[in-house]
Amino acid sequence: MPYYGLATRAQAIVIRALGTPLKAITQVTGVSTKHIGNLLKRAVENGWRADWVLFNNHLKDKPRLGRKKKITPNLKQKVINAITCDRYGRKKSTRRIARETGLSISSV
Repeated sequence: MPYYGLATRAQAIVIRALGTPLKAITQVTGVSTKHIGNLLKRAVENGWRADWVLFNNHLKDKPRLGRKKKITPNLKQKVINAITCDRYGRKKSTRRIARETGLSISSV
């Protein structure tokens, strides 16, 4: 399913609210007729009415699942602490930082 930008989704919803046929909206915006119906339904569920102004929060996407971050805030802080300096004020080597934090050299 293709991704449509916020402006394209808003345009499709407003044109549909004005009573334009779905085929004409699909020709102008490229959004499928089924997707226009879904967008309109979601905007109404988010509190939009046809006689109101359409805001971004009426068109917001659901949070998407993604790849989990390998670097947690605790690990990030360990890396920052390890990078700063050793007890003599010298910059530490990448190998030493990797060894202390448990990360690979390329991650550091």
